Amino acid sequence: MVDEPPSELFDHFYALSSRGAYDELIRYLRNHEEEDVRYGAAGVLAESVGGFTEQITPARRKALVDSVRNDPSDAVRANVVKTLLAIDESIADNIITRLEMAPESTPTETPYPLILTKWHERQWPELRYLAVVGFERVGSPTTTEKLRTTIQRETDLRVLRRAIEASGAVGDETFVTPIKSYLRIDDDNRYQSADDDRIRRTKQAAVEALVSIGTDGAHEALLTASRGTDTELKACAISEIGRLAPDEAVDLIVDELDDDADEAVRQEAAEGLITTFTESDFEEGHTVRQQALAEMGEDVDAAVSDEFASIVDDSPHKPEQRNAAWLLGQLETATEDTVDSLLSALTHEDDYLRIIAAAGLTTLDPALVDQKLTAFLDSVEEDSTAHDLASMIQSRLDNGSEKAIWG
Repeated sequence: MVDEPPSELFDHFYALSSRGAYDELIRYLRNHEEEDVRYGAAGVLAESVGGFTEQITPARRKALVDSVRNDPSDAVRANVVKTLLAIDESIADNIITRLEMAPESTPTETPYPLILTKWHERQWPELRYLAVVGFERVGSPTTTEKLRTTIQRETDLRVLRRAIEASGAVGDETFVTPIKSYLRIDDDNRYQSADDDRIRRTKQAAVEALVSIGTDGAHEALLTASRGTDTELKACAISEIGRLAPDEAVDLIVDELDDDADEAVRQEAAEGLITTFTESDFEEGHTVRQQALAEMGEDVDAAVSDEFASIVDDSPHKPEQRNAAWLLGQLETATEDTVDSLLSALTHEDDYLRIIAAAGLTTLDPALVDQKLTAFLDSVEEDSTAHDLASMIQSRLDNGSEKAIWG
């Protein structure tokens, strides 16, 4: 057990923190010979992480990473890692990368990756977190077993979540059973006092890991979760399950599109349906799309159309935007949000999305489209692609064009 520094020195550290003198705190942390002084400085910095994060610089970040790599005390190291994880959890990956590049340059006589086992056995969750990151990188039978043990026994939710994420990357089928138990983490007495955000992130990690593992057992676990009464878990599972077996997931996802009781479930179902499109290969994709249309019927609830419109508006992924825009053009239900979304897509940088949106607008309620189209034409440059497409739509509507065919 590490002793704390004298109270007057603690007061000095807090004074440094309160006036933002973080460089001086870091100097104590890096250069003082006494372990208790370094431990105290690291602890105060961890307590002050909110203010420190606002003033983080590359030099300060590097100084802390160097301290993790070089300090002889695990207690000090744990306090520094606590600060770094609060700033950005990916810094742990950076630390492991540096150890991989220089395996002998560890703060003890134990080289990398053997030092991971020592950290894994320590009392500080921050060091166990580092160990888990390293275990994922090593990927040997021994480290895989240690990851499995972590998932079964770990009580710190951040370490547990990182171990679950690592297990998905490793992809070993033997992880399925321990991981799926955390889909019901709310019922685990060990985590009753945990905050809701950490519980939610752990469930999300479990779902994503099962998708990454991708075995029949993982698929069955996700199906069970998607049919349960936990709406948060259901939404999470439905949004991801299409990545495993798109053709099998369509029926389940479409059923949840009609969930009037929970908007989050409906939103995730919309995203999940688009995922079944984007995750299908070329030949399977047409079948999956037609299956989805048959299950939905053309006259869907307006709220469902608006969910797909939101994907067109907000998704950072072009394939998702294109597929959502195409789907809007196949549905009979048109809302102002639907029309606004497709009109806005005419100004998008993606040529394919613009064409798909234009085709879709010719299939919607002509009166509603025409009502919006005039204002849109006035809002864009006359020599722009968006104006040309909108003019073509206007011409087709005036001539009573047939429904556009996807091709």
